[in-house]
Amino acid sequence: MAEKTRILGPGSLTIGANQSVKDFSADCTNIKVTPDTSSEDPDTFLDGHEEAGAQTTTWTVEGTVKEDYSTDGLQAWCLLHAGEILPFTVIPNNTAKLKITGKLTVAPLGFGGDVKARNDIDFSFSATDIATASTATGE
Repeated sequence: MAEKTRILGPGSLTIGANQSVKDFSADCTNIKVTPDTSSEDPDTFLDGHEEAGAQTTTWTVEGTVKEDYSTDGLQAWCLLHAGEILPFTVIPNNTAKLKITGKLTVAPLGFGGDVKARNDIDFSFSATDIATASTATGE
């Protein structure tokens, strides 16, 4: 039986493609790729049988980052790229082989919090085309 990897991190979150990739990894303290599945009510027919309603799943890439007030920080980057649909990759743990990919819509992040503190900012980007793959070459 293969050994299981149950610890999140060290890993990575990158958004973008080619030379325009932004790496969230060094600022991220929490990361989730979260499904939200809903089902329509079933249809009931005169003869008494039921047919299941449609099921839909929407996704978000969400988490928490430490604020960075520099002009090339994540908050400034997200404001600049707000509304863009970009590819993303999440690698939950570098020693495991799992990689989660898809596309997300960048949303702006807020600014500020407690004075003289390292503040956290939560983010949530809607996502599509979620897939898993292996980080191992040739798999």
